[in-house]
Amino acid sequence: MVVVKELVALLQENKMKSVSVYDLSSMGDDKFVVLSSSNKIADSKKVADIIAEKYNYTGKIEGYNKGEWIVFDFVGLTLHIFLPKVRDKYNLDKLYKPKKISI
Repeated sequence: MVVVKELVALLQENKMKSVSVYDLSSMGDDKFVVLSSSNKIADSKKVADIIAEKYNYTGKIEGYNKGEWIVFDFVGLTLHIFLPKVRDKYNLDKLYKPKKISI
């Protein structure tokens, strides 16, 4: 199981910028979305590899090959790793803004 605080710390330790956490829990189901940015595709892929190994992730890592927007879908948590231009384009921060929490 992925612990949100632990994941945020791991992202920050590995050069990820603008890490934001959103609590989308409803009706007792825990669901968090974590957004982060990286200035380089190589850094995004590196942290994706670290996360996949640390959490024994066996699902498909969406967007890994291109590296501009990488998505992990864990039970109870979705992680997005963006290049800044892609994050700005899709602006998920605006969509989730009312649900932002501090970690």
